[in-house]
Order: sequence, then structure tokens, then C-alpha cells
Amino acid sequence: MANAGLGRAVRSGMAWSIMESWGVQLLQFLTFLVIARYVDATMLGIVALALLVGQWFQMIVLSGISASLVSRGRADPELDNTAFWIAAAAGALLSIATFALADWAEAAAGHAGLAWVLRWLSIANFLSALNLVPQAWLTRALQMRPLATRSTISTFVGGCIGIGLAVAGYGVQALVAQNLAVAVVGTLILWAACPLRPRLRFSREHAREILFYGRHVGVTGAANFFNANSDLMVVGLALGGAATGIYTVGKRALLAANLMLARALSRVALPVFSRLKDDPARLAAAFLRIVSATASITTPAFVGLSIISDEFIFLLFGPRWAAAADVMRYLSLFGALQAIGIYNQALMLAMGKPQWQTWLATIYALVNIVTFFFAVHYGLWAVAAAFTARAYLLYPLSVWPVMLLLPIGWRDYWRALQPSILASLFMALALWLFRGQWQGSPPLAMLLCTIALGAIFYAIALGLLGRTLVIDMVQFARARADRSVQSG
Repeated sequence: MANAGLGRAVRSGMAWSIMESWGVQLLQFLTFLVIARYVDATMLGIVALALLVGQWFQMIVLSGISASLVSRGRADPELDNTAFWIAAAAGALLSIATFALADWAEAAAGHAGLAWVLRWLSIANFLSALNLVPQAWLTRALQMRPLATRSTISTFVGGCIGIGLAVAGYGVQALVAQNLAVAVVGTLILWAACPLRPRLRFSREHAREILFYGRHVGVTGAANFFNANSDLMVVGLALGGAATGIYTVGKRALLAANLMLARALSRVALPVFSRLKDDPARLAAAFLRIVSATASITTPAFVGLSIISDEFIFLLFGPRWAAAADVMRYLSLFGALQAIGIYNQALMLAMGKPQWQTWLATIYALVNIVTFFFAVHYGLWAVAAAFTARAYLLYPLSVWPVMLLLPIGWRDYWRALQPSILASLFMALALWLFRGQWQGSPPLAMLLCTIALGAIFYAIALGLLGRTLVIDMVQFARARADRSVQSG
């Protein structure tokens, strides 16, 4: 009965998480798409750099606190109260530091207007600290429906405000207002949905537990932050705000696709892995199945994005953003790898080995920074290509801990990925031959034909190479549909 209950919770959590990711990312991307037509590249680049502060705070400080709560696997009010006050204090300190150092950051980066953007966005960063514990509480309980509702509504409201101001000619103010609206509305909905209410209680023992667990996650977050953003930082410092805006457009397509296709499933991974960590055989089977299922969706999608990058950028953003197509082309190939690599980190966290991921992320960050400083002299495309090349060359280091923690081998891991990879390669080859015969066709016709034929080629190849995987996915879809009918 317990296994059946966990299975239902996982299916429900995955379904709501998928709906949230698709809905939210579509709204965010459409908002970004419209606003990008009304603001110039320099404005876009300045806001992209300012948003890095919030990402840094989330990945280095808040991720460690959140992981310590979610990996616990059960509710502990005293732990939750302590975590809330730690997060709130950290958010307040960040806001004070941002206000004090904003002018210095603007002078150091050489981007006029950066200080104003940093100060206003510090409000959103503080709200993210206040939201950490209720979000972790709902995630730990696999209650993804309130999280989906919160993200969808807040994104819609923020998008309407941002688009309205951008069309009215407010430029960078539109981008800032959009982010603030998302943060405020999201905070109100989240606290209304979560029954948890913090109290004036603080446990030193729990604080030590949170900080001890979170220190490795925080260091890992620091390394992951530089892994994910050092390319943008190097471009911003070396090539200026306009180049940063162009690079952001190329990278934004990857980010939207990755969050839509991979994050929905990965959000469920940590609580599921944590619940199964005492049963190695079940955990190994669950890990391979979720990796295989994710790869079957994300690999062809990211490979396809790489192929259609020219038409995608031209049609959606316009010819003035054409230089972003090369960035998108290379980073999309990185996205195919990133989508499955996130499970390796979730497994290490669930098994109490955050320090392993810390070492791996540190190695990646150092290699990235050194590589980008050399690549940036050759242009934006070179930075994106270097980003992707590093990821593929060092990926086996990320898989190696999985082999140590689970009763699986390299052959098992390859078997989980083999159908999706081979089917995607077949799709890419077929599309390359097709597109070579249709050079010079209108961009819209080329885009639509590529997507339609790519889906057909991939479905045929996957049906031949991965019949078991297809059957598993169909059974999952049927189980979800039957449950929806019964609940209706």
C-alpha cells in the first residue's frame, strides 16, 4: 500500500510539475519575446546581469537550506521555523549589501543604469528568501499543484505588466516591473496555499544541521552558478551590454526549453530519491527509468532546436537578433546533456553526498572560466561552443558517482540512454539531408517542415530502437488519464 501511495504521489507530482513548467515557461518566453521587440540589446543585457544577483543568492544560499528540508523526507516544525529565520536573515543582509554596493557594481561593470536595476530587484531577492520554507514544505510533500498555480498566475500577471510597459516605451523599467510583479504575486499565492506559519522559535541544533548540510550544497551552488553564468559574465565584461543582450536572447531559448522539458521531472527527483535511499535496488531502477524517460523527450527536442536555430530566431525575435542564432545552436546541444545530468546531482544529495557534487561543480567552474576567457576573443559563438564542448568532455565525471552509489554499471546507464540518443542522431541526419534539398525556402515553411518531419523521423526510430521505453511512457500516460477520469 505504501508503494502504491508513493507511486500515486509521484505520478501526480510529475503531472502537475510538467503542467507548471510548460505553462510558466510558455508565458515567460512569450513575454520575453514581446518585450525583446521593444527594448534594445543593451537594456536587455543590463537586466540580465542584474538578475545574476538573485540567481547567485538562490543557488548558493537558499538551495542549501531548501535541500536540507526536502531531503529530510518528513515534516519537522522546529526545523522549518529555524530554516525560515535563517533564510529571512540572509535575504535581509543581501538587500542591504545590494543597496550599499550598487553604485560600485555599476562603475566596475561599466554599464550605466545597473545600480538602479540592482536596487529594485533586491526586493524580489528578499521575497525569494521568505518563500523558501513554504516552497520546500510543499515540495517535500509532493504537493505540486499549489506550486503550479502560484507560478502560472504570477507569471501571467508579471507578463501583462511587463508587456504593457514595454509597449508604452518604458524600456528597462518594464523588465524590472515584470520581475517585481512576479515576485509579489507569487509570494501572496504561495503563503495562502501553504498551511505552514513560522513562529518565533529557533533551534541552535537544527541551525547547525541546516548549515552543516547546506554548506556543501552552497559551495556546489556557487560552482554551479559560475558553470551556468560565467559565459554571460565574461561576455558582459569583455564585449559590453549589447553583446550581453544578444547572448541572452540565444541562451533564453535554451533556458525555456530546459525548464519546460527537464525541470518538471527533476523537481520530483530529490524527494523521490530521498524516500527510496534505503532500498538500493528500487532506487537504481527508479533512477534509470527517470533518466531514460527524460532523455526520450529532451534529447530530440534540444537537437531539433539546434537545427532550427536560424529560423527560430529570425521568425520569433526578428532579423536584428540574427547573431543570437549561433549561440542558440551550440547551447541547445548542451541542453540535451544538462537535462539528464541534473539527476546525478539529485542522487548525490539524496544519498547524503553533497560534497561529491561540490568537487565536480568546482572542477567544471574552473574549466569554464579559463575556457571562456580564451574563447570570448573569437566572438559569441565561440563562447557557446566552448560551453558545450566542456560539458560533453567532462560529463563522465558526473556519472561516475552514480556508479558508486547505486548497483548499476556504465552499460546499464548507456542502455537507459541508447534508444533516445540513437533515434535523435537518426533524426538529425535525416533532417540534414532534407534541409539540404530545400535551401532558400521561406523561413516559416522550413521551420514547420523541419519540426513535422523531425517528429516523424524520431518516432519511427524510437519505435524500432526503444519499444520498452515507448510502452512505459504509454502506460504512464494511461495511468494518469485513468486517474483524472476517476477523480472527475
